[in-house]
Amino acid sequence: MTQVLRILAFAVLALGLMAASPARAQFQEGTHYERIDGPATADDDVIEVVEVFSYMCPHCRNFQPYVTPWEKDLPEGVTFRRVPVSFNRSWEPFARAYVTADVLDISDQSHDALFTAIHDERRPFRTIEDLAEFHSQFGVETAQFESTAESFPVEAAMRKSVADLGKWGVRSTPTLVIDGKWRVSPRRGGTFEEMLEVADYLIERERADAAPAEAADS
Repeated sequence: MTQVLRILAFAVLALGLMAASPARAQFQEGTHYERIDGPATADDDVIEVVEVFSYMCPHCRNFQPYVTPWEKDLPEGVTFRRVPVSFNRSWEPFARAYVTADVLDISDQSHDALFTAIHDERRPFRTIEDLAEFHSQFGVETAQFESTAESFPVEAAMRKSVADLGKWGVRSTPTLVIDGKWRVSPRRGGTFEEMLEVADYLIERERADAAPAEAADS
């Protein structure tokens, strides 16, 4: 009975893909998204979505009102995380600040606020000390933020981010990486809404591909 239910679940997912909107039916690899060479995420039971961003990127700032509510409505079995990128040395303190805030468990409070401070309020952050002072409003002392920014967990996360970004071939922001297999970035003439629709399409595709394997294991 369990096998029958899983096969039926796969059929429903497959029909959902076939019944996708005309716009989704036109999504093409190489135009709307790109394949990433190499292995996908290690956990076969979870589909991981990664937002690659930089606080210094104005497009990332404009993307936030779209991606923030979208990620809150992701289906069960889909996880979401952010990875900051440093395309040049001046961006590095901002990437480190995000990782530090994440380690301190305040990134949910500080993330949008820092985008607002940089791009809307034009506040002149340049160093990790400046950013520590900003994050003190979220209940973390500046000394604690600064010491955490130089700690082993933050250094390890920064190194892993560099390795992941190289593996994913990310060259612009914002970019969404779907399950380590697909890269979705804004395209000329496209919109942020389209970018998220493409991500939805790829998530549905991954769920449909996983269903037969689950049925076979029963």
